[in-house]
Amino acid sequence: MAGPVDLLKYGLVIAMFLLFINEAYFMEGNFLIPTTSSYFMLPEVKVNADAWYSRVVTPGEMEATGWINANTNESDKFVADIFGAELIMGMTTRVSTIGGDWANAPDPIKYMSDTNTIYTTNDAGVAHRLAREENCSYVFLPERQTFSGYEWVYGDHQKFEDEEYFKLVYENSDVKIYKVLA
Repeated sequence: MAGPVDLLKYGLVIAMFLLFINEAYFMEGNFLIPTTSSYFMLPEVKVNADAWYSRVVTPGEMEATGWINANTNESDKFVADIFGAELIMGMTTRVSTIGGDWANAPDPIKYMSDTNTIYTTNDAGVAHRLAREENCSYVFLPERQTFSGYEWVYGDHQKFEDEEYFKLVYENSDVKIYKVLA
């Protein structure tokens, strides 16, 4: 038989549930329980989850792997976010700054940090220096948010147009590939 402490705990759980129902109704004027649809009671949940609900690797990125196979050396290394890197490694056997078994590589946190900085900095010189420091030949720049291990970011794409540091070698509606110049 449940004792007084147990009854108190059950009562608190029921009270919390009723408060949740009450708040859900009065905050929105209708009764909806948060799900994976576009409705969330906490807006930061939706903001942080949106990138995970859409297709991560796009058809154009998949198409770009054919160009990579035909036009790059197997020893070429790419700057790519985790999902682009997995695609590149799986379809072309080229390696990237992150993805695959990179967590077992020496200093994976530096790879994550450098990759994130390459995508987010607005300074082409910084992006170029880091790409060269990581021995990368190409930058894989998808037309979507990138995830390098920290957070989803769109980043600054304009810096890759600086012809002193990068040269556009492939483009479709979903991705651009830039050669990292020496």
